[in-house]
Amino acid sequence: MKFLFYLLLISSYSFAGTNLLLIGGGNRPPEAMKEFIKLSGSDNAQILIFPWASGSIQSAEAIKAELSQHAKAKFTIIPHELNSVDVKKLMTQILNGSGIFFTGGDQNTLMSFINKYEIKTLLQKRYQEGVVFGGTSAGTAIMSDQMLSGSGDLSVIDGSQIELTQGLGLLPANVIVDQHFVVRQRFNRLAGVILQKENTIGIGVDENTAFLIQNNTGRVIGPSQVLIFEKLSLDKLTITVLSSGKSFSF
Repeated sequence: MKFLFYLLLISSYSFAGTNLLLIGGGNRPPEAMKEFIKLSGSDNAQILIFPWASGSIQSAEAIKAELSQHAKAKFTIIPHELNSVDVKKLMTQILNGSGIFFTGGDQNTLMSFINKYEIKTLLQKRYQEGVVFGGTSAGTAIMSDQMLSGSGDLSVIDGSQIELTQGLGLLPANVIVDQHFVVRQRFNRLAGVILQKENTIGIGVDENTAFLIQNNTGRVIGPSQVLIFEKLSLDKLTITVLSSGKSFSF
């Protein structure tokens, strides 16, 4: 089957009143980290960093160090030691936080802890209340309601061979995000999923690059690209390629 691709603007998706930073992995653009902490409250920000996708405190410390360059905020790293997490304390921390950041690793592992501690609904509520959320790599993958699990055949454009599972769901239900997009050649993976679904949009964020979505507009921060996919008909996709500094209105 021959697939045709068109460049179009896409509309009718709502992100109003929320702030979401999607980083595709690799190096985190300093401007993106600056925007994250500014939106979180700058010196008055209370930032929670979750290294649950990998368990690496070092990765969380690196993110803390990068954010600390832009404000004297309060930072709390939340470990995931299964037998010692005080869930009540954790919920209080989430209720008091102004910014929440998820590190990279395995998105399935990250979601398993979120589900175990039963904090998914609370995180969604805080996001809708204006708390700024950000993630990199696996921390970006979980933002979809239908999350790419990372498994499946990536060599063919056939979404039926790509495994989807439940993510955190901060993005609208009809939006799927993918990361490491250009570097790891994940075009087929995301295109295949979008072609199998109706009224679905895909966001592919490359490494070293961020996509900051606020008030129905996403802006690219960093040296590479963000690609927006939407199904046009049975075998046609629209694709909008966004480079650094470019914006996209949903």
